[in-house]
Formats: sequence, structure tokens, C-alpha cells
Amino acid sequence: MKIISSEVHVALDYLTVAIFALAPTLIGLSGTSAIISYVLAIVHLSMTLVTDMPFTPIKIVPIGLHALVD
Repeated sequence: MKIISSEVHVALDYLTVAIFALAPTLIGLSGTSAIISYVLAIVHLSMTLVTDMPFTPIKIVPIGLHALVD
């Protein structure tokens, strides 16, 4: 069942990456919490950049697998 379009999904993915990357600064995370937040930003960005969706440069991962990982 498709609730949102691929365009909306990829926009939300990029927003999620920005939130993970900025969270340590914006809400004062430090130590392990900050590291986890940065790692999640990198992993989520990596997955988004290789998923077969609009506005992504490399289309290796099918959107269904991406949604399953989400």
C-alpha cells in the first residue's frame, strides 16, 4: 500500500538526515548520543542516495527494500 509518493518520501528522507545531523548542536547531545546521531545521519543519507527514487544520483536499491529498512 502506497501512502505517500516517492517524491514526498525522498524529501522526508533528506529532512530526516538533516535532523539527525543537526540534533547534537540543536538540542545539546554529546558523547555517545551525538555519535549515534551522526552515524544515523550518514547511514540514512547513504541509503537514500542509492535508492531508486526521484532526486537520488544512484539507483541501486529498490524503493520496496528502502521502505522495509525504514
